[in-house]
Amino acid sequence: MFNRVAIIGLGLMGGSLGLAIKQKGLAKVVAGFARRAETRELALELEIVDQVFERPEDAVQNADLAVFCTSVSSIPELIGTCRTRLAADGVITDVGSCKEEIVQRVEALFPRGRVPFIGSHPIAGSEQQGIEAASATLYQDALVALTPTRRTAPAARAQVTCLWQGLNARVQALSPQAHDHLLAKTSHVPHLVVALLATCVGRTQPRRIGPFCGAGFFDTTRIAEGDPQLWRDIIRANQPAIHNELKAFSREADHLLNILSGIAGSASGGKSGDLEMLDKFLQTSRERRRALTRAQGTAS
Repeated sequence: MFNRVAIIGLGLMGGSLGLAIKQKGLAKVVAGFARRAETRELALELEIVDQVFERPEDAVQNADLAVFCTSVSSIPELIGTCRTRLAADGVITDVGSCKEEIVQRVEALFPRGRVPFIGSHPIAGSEQQGIEAASATLYQDALVALTPTRRTAPAARAQVTCLWQGLNARVQALSPQAHDHLLAKTSHVPHLVVALLATCVGRTQPRRIGPFCGAGFFDTTRIAEGDPQLWRDIIRANQPAIHNELKAFSREADHLLNILSGIAGSASGGKSGDLEMLDKFLQTSRERRRALTRAQGTAS
């Protein structure tokens, strides 16, 4: 059990973390920080935290674990503000969706020796935003990526692993660079693709078109409801990997366009070779999705 856990940022992720820690009894005291007075009041009312503060450095005072749940761009600066206020053996983590930039900037705050910080990223979330959407089960059975480096203090890795495993999450370690390349493929580019789809379909006459959008369309585009500012920060921080994955997506889209052009150019409504290519494309897409579905939940 932790003596004092500080949660910096009480939106969906931080609020859910507070609820889960309290439900599991993992800390004697859960302290929180939020910029808005309304959020601080709700955090106490909803019993997400035991104490709440107007300043992040006050929330982390004597904490043995501090978890930063703010935007990707603000995490390193906040850690810089708070790092000297933790308990002597206190450790730090975050829940940011990009890791390489955060890890580099945080480790630079500790010019010598081991660093009491390890990046973590729970593969969990919702298009819903704010503390009102917090759920004690958000991290249940989720995969959490930990991103240690050669400078990571063993205690930081051990304590943060205990946190996530105590919440019944699965933990897997990989480098910050590998994390960002994987998440560009599985999260960041899919978000942009869905945003493009919503933009394209809704570009004209939404009142007329909306009734013809079925459940499949709204299921597919659900994540386009995500906070634009949050996603702007993620895309900026992971731009190189996202750029490469978008180029791969573009090549696949060009391949499909070429198939459709061949079908359209045939007087009979499609040459057998073009239709076979379309069949192969659709079959391949189905097989790849099934393979990804089978693999989901196998990491440990």
